[in-house]
Amino acid sequence: RSCHLMSFRGYTILLDCGIHPGRSGMDALPFLDTVELSSVDLLLVSHFHIDHAAGVPYLTEKTDFRGRVFMTHPTKAVMRVLLSDYIRLLPEGSTEGNMLYDENDLQACCEKIELVDFHQVVEHGGIRFWCYNAGHVLGAAMFMIEIGGGRTLYTGGYSLE
Repeated sequence: RSCHLMSFRGYTILLDCGIHPGRSGMDALPFLDTVELSSVDLLLVSHFHIDHAAGVPYLTEKTDFRGRVFMTHPTKAVMRVLLSDYIRLLPEGSTEGNMLYDENDLQACCEKIELVDFHQVVEHGGIRFWCYNAGHVLGAAMFMIEIGGGRTLYTGGYSLE
């Protein structure tokens, strides 16, 4: 489950918000309860894989996160289909208590997503970012983030395991 918190000079960015594919319910989510989500400015999603994007509807619809969400058009399009299947294919007997979100939440989430093209510069407050083609899967992006003259490149594709 990829979800990284970046804080610098009063700005806060989440990088990806995936779920652990081997776990279910709240146990699959990143440790969102350790973050003051109402203070997060942006969520940048690198690609549509479950471990990078499947927590996004939970974040936007079930928490006090009010930041902006950005991803490429292909990422949004494929994520919508994958997460709809994820909801539909939950094990029989799943109850609302262990479902992270439903189809209505997914739709509401998708309506909040803003699209970014490769090399398009986006500014939000004192944050500037743009993305490059990561080449991992269709629409996968590496985000270059600039705050106060400092730059960080988030590739979205590494593992600690």
